[in-house]
Amino acid sequence: MFDTKIPVYAIAILLSLIINIVVVILIYKKHEFSKHEIIGAIVYENIGVILGAKIFNIFQNYKLNRSFDLLSAGLSSYGAVIGAIIWLIIFSLQFKKPLKNMLFTFMPSIPVMYAIGKIGCFLAGCCHGIKYNGWGSVVYNYSPAVPANINFFPVQIAETIVFTLIFIYMIAASLKNKFDMKTLGISFILCGFGKFILDYLRMSHTGKLISLNQIISIIFIIIGAAIIYIHQKRDYFHRNHVKT
Repeated sequence: MFDTKIPVYAIAILLSLIINIVVVILIYKKHEFSKHEIIGAIVYENIGVILGAKIFNIFQNYKLNRSFDLLSAGLSSYGAVIGAIIWLIIFSLQFKKPLKNMLFTFMPSIPVMYAIGKIGCFLAGCCHGIKYNGWGSVVYNYSPAVPANINFFPVQIAETIVFTLIFIYMIAASLKNKFDMKTLGISFILCGFGKFILDYLRMSHTGKLISLNQIISIIFIIIGAAIIYIHQKRDYFHRNHVKT
């Protein structure tokens, strides 16, 4: 990889937040939000993303760093998602907006935020893959976070590709007015499954039977399956109730 003095990781994170806002503005009218409401919801979501990402990162790395320094803490992708959902729930309760509409509006952009963030990780060298000498391997000779002169699997690029495809599925459903609870459940499953599998290709997984990221991925898959089951059960009841 090439050395650079440009803060590529920070730029990627900023770009991911901007893309999130663009996607939300593109689809928010489909879910009965006013302009003022969606601005407020975006503020809540971004607070949740930043706080969640940093707090979860502190939790993940406390044994290593023994520090609760929020300003200097790194960012956790799952922490960002969980933080965003918590703050959207707070917004929903505070302003009495249906949580379903909140999720339909904000969830489609989450995979692309992650995908863009992983490009920043790839260029900066963080979250790098396992040792790998095949086609596409990368070597970092400038990052203090990565051993020099060793070939690694470009797992960050693999994550970018997978989560971009998930985003395409979600945004296409939303633009076609077909984003429902079933789509939401499938999206949870796809994100959880993608993250679970790709975690095996990260160096941080070496020596572990299962990582914290994978445990959370399983929870996301279970939540997605539960959403689909409840949706289908309600749909079945509604169809039969209408017939009678």
